[in-house]
Amino acid sequence: MKVLDTEFARDFIRMCNDGWTFGWHEANGGNASYRMRPEEVAEVRTGFRTRPWVRIEAEIPTLAGEFFLITAAGSHFRNITHDPKRTLGIIEIDRTGTCWRECWGFKDGTHPTSELMSHLINHEVRKAATHGTSRVIYHCHPASLAAMTCVVPHDSAVFTRTLWAQLAECALICREGVEVIGWEVPGSVDLAIESAKAMEHTSVVIWPHHGLFVAADDMDEAFGKAHAVEKAADIFCKAHACGLPGVSQITDQDLVRFSREYDLGLARRNVYAKPYGGAERPKASSARDAANDRPATVPMEEILRLPGAFSLPVASSAAQVVEPEVAPTPSQPQPEPTPLQSRPEPMPVQPQPEPAPMPTQPQPESASVPVQPMFEQPAFEQPQPQPAQPQSMQPNMQPQPHTASTQPAGAQPAYRFYPKARSRTS
Repeated sequence: MKVLDTEFARDFIRMCNDGWTFGWHEANGGNASYRMRPEEVAEVRTGFRTRPWVRIEAEIPTLAGEFFLITAAGSHFRNITHDPKRTLGIIEIDRTGTCWRECWGFKDGTHPTSELMSHLINHEVRKAATHGTSRVIYHCHPASLAAMTCVVPHDSAVFTRTLWAQLAECALICREGVEVIGWEVPGSVDLAIESAKAMEHTSVVIWPHHGLFVAADDMDEAFGKAHAVEKAADIFCKAHACGLPGVSQITDQDLVRFSREYDLGLARRNVYAKPYGGAERPKASSARDAANDRPATVPMEEILRLPGAFSLPVASSAAQVVEPEVAPTPSQPQPEPTPLQSRPEPMPVQPQPEPAPMPTQPQPESASVPVQPMFEQPAFEQPQPQPAQPQSMQPNMQPQPHTASTQPAGAQPAYRFYPKARSRTS
């Protein structure tokens, strides 16, 4: 069977084309890869060709012998549907996990994406984290999410809580939260390593001022996660573009109720105090505890005492409504002041001498202008001064430092195959 006739190839092409339709792939921006199943490799192996092996910059032993459908470097997503043999290709990893070679596609001398290291290392991490179910990595450049990284602190807890507060579906789809890493050079090994450290705990990683890096079991799930995150970011940007203080968002109490209804576990653990080393994260079905049996409406002080309840800082961009101070009610009723009494004392006006009357000239009847009678202007109250703008709404032009997720002291990461980054001079 030909590669382009298979279901996985059609789904892959559709995911790439949908990303282009949504405007997430300017020019040659973005890339994607799919770890093929053994039966899918067997279907199309007869059409493979032999190419020389290329050394990988890091060892990926758990991906030895795997095949990947991946986008080509410099290819435009808008052309993937029309010319898939040039914009896509299949590569094979050797039996040692140290080399790769082309097997199909990459017509006219193209080669795999420049983010190949990020894809391979993160495929290995997600394969271990999901016991082999994760097979897709999708990287795109959504505009609203990139804009959000300009105004929201690069703290994973703050970023997650801000996205969840905009759209309930974002909490439902991205229940592990998102991880925000520091800015790294696109295509570098440093970017691959930092992304892999974040991928140990979540399947959605944000590259500030760059894009979104998503892992999933299939193409629909990968595109759905990217769509949910970008939609929440778009709501955030549109709401703050109105220029008005934010008065409503999903509260912590509502998220607790939402978590109990769908068994998300959002209120039972702090998603950023994640287990490291050999500790396994409990499954949702086995993570039930006494908190689930409590009524849905719980006072906030009781919610904060639950294990892993929300104690995350709120993004600085979330404005709070400032209630005006109300004067205490006097014990004795006072007569309501009239508008004239409430006005300040007017300044004395010096009388001006009346000017001499001017001789009137006769005007033709067609050009006569009716004279409006002069009335005394009514007295209006002076406008009250507006309250000062809340501090949280004032623009913060200072760059926000990146804050990594917290982890227990002395703990070791679960993934131990991180390569050493190349020196800047090499």
